[in-house]
Amino acid sequence: MSEYVLNVRTFEMGTEKESAIKVLEEASEVRAAWQMLDGYEPPDWEPHPYAMAEKMWINLADEIADVIQAACNLAARYDIRPSDLDSAMRRCTERNLARGRYAD
Repeated sequence: MSEYVLNVRTFEMGTEKESAIKVLEEASEVRAAWQMLDGYEPPDWEPHPYAMAEKMWINLADEIADVIQAACNLAARYDIRPSDLDSAMRRCTERNLARGRYAD
């Protein structure tokens, strides 16, 4: 199990509705990045067979970061404090524990 501690600097962008939609837009970009990486087989002729896979892996990480950024921007727009998100993540962890989603 991994634990992420992130430092996200928020900014305001667009209307409240646009901020909420931005989270969905970024999430769809994560899916597209994942689809490119999932099952990638480098062609025989590629001189550095895993170079493209590494670029796709970096792209996936960047798209995930964009989702986190958009979600934090939305939280800031509604004055949801970092401590409120910490509490929400604890509740999320409790729900996932109850559902047996953690291996340990």
